[in-house]
Amino acid sequence: MSLYGLIIGLSVSLGTYLFEKNNTLVPKKLINIFIIGLLISLLIGARLYHVFDQWSYYSQSLLQIFNTRGGGLGIYGALIGAFIFIFAFSKIYKINFFLLTDNLVLFLPLCQSIGRFGNFVNGEISIWWLESLLCLLLFSAIQKLKSRLSPTGLYLLGYGLIRFITEYFRTDTWVVSGFKIANIISLIFVILGLFLIKYQPRLHRHPRLI
Repeated sequence: MSLYGLIIGLSVSLGTYLFEKNNTLVPKKLINIFIIGLLISLLIGARLYHVFDQWSYYSQSLLQIFNTRGGGLGIYGALIGAFIFIFAFSKIYKINFFLLTDNLVLFLPLCQSIGRFGNFVNGEISIWWLESLLCLLLFSAIQKLKSRLSPTGLYLLGYGLIRFITEYFRTDTWVVSGFKIANIISLIFVILGLFLIKYQPRLHRHPRLI
């Protein structure tokens, strides 16, 4: 296993441990199904985002799509893949989607902060340290404000702003017709985050499942 893979594995393992320890929503009989499905969706989403970004290369070497050891994972792809899976899971098992995402995002910025060290060892992002620091600050902010404001909203707003700002210092970014795809997604995250911060308390009327 590469050092990059080890760091990403550690961040994922920490997130899994913290979620299991603090889980109040997913029944124990479903927890393994949820975690395995979530990890698979994270990996697929992250890889597809990178592959679409670098399609000019992968279209000439399709087998390299499966070579993840050297890097090539997009965090926005991972988040989108995860949200799609969580939405499907919540519908199938009648669990409130927003309460479930609230539980997950409590620790997500911490895992992202650790994961950025993987970018450092791979030499992928020159400002990895800034993104790592900002994610750590976001983690702290969510912990302090989670009882008063929507954790999911705080995460979407916070990470959307972090990525929107840091994107201007990155050269390894997906650009289509002069527009940075990550910036477009960041703006969507910010808008959704503001909406949830204002309105999500109304969505918390559903009882928690133990």
